[in-house]
Amino acid sequence: MAFHNFESSYRVLPAAGGVDDNGKPMLSWRVAILPFLEQAALYEKFHLDEPWDSEHNIKLLEEMPETYRHPSRNTQPGYTVYQAVVSDKSLLRLAEPAAFRDVTDGLSNTILAVETNEAIAVPWTAPQDFSVDEQNPGKNLFTNGITQAAFGDGNVQTIAEVVANEILNALFTRAGGEVVQ
Repeated sequence: MAFHNFESSYRVLPAAGGVDDNGKPMLSWRVAILPFLEQAALYEKFHLDEPWDSEHNIKLLEEMPETYRHPSRNTQPGYTVYQAVVSDKSLLRLAEPAAFRDVTDGLSNTILAVETNEAIAVPWTAPQDFSVDEQNPGKNLFTNGITQAAFGDGNVQTIAEVVANEILNALFTRAGGEVVQ
């Protein structure tokens, strides 16, 4: 719901990472939505004009909110398995903000974020997310045969590893025109 509240306030979704004038990635969307997760005080601690790994911001890695901590995955402190799906076809893109109006496939047919496996957990403040490999879209997603996916409409669903690549790829696009059953 934090994404919906962000989009309602700003009329766009946060960019997955945002970049500075030189193209250097700055801070994750996970930082951008903090005020909408009742974490405004933590948000205020960030130097938003500095990258996630600046001398100041890197210290905030240890203050990861519980929202980003998986209840049963054993990740490094400050690392999360909750990642946005990021590609040129996805709802969130690295530097370019999008809006829900950009989703022509339907918000209930478009995955916004996924739960990855521990092997690719990322620092929660880093603009690092799940990059889609269209040949093997489920790579690094599933643990014990399932993953959780947050859809654009706010719904969270369990997806089984047996899902066809074509369906998973279709769910990762915002405007691919695919029909998902």
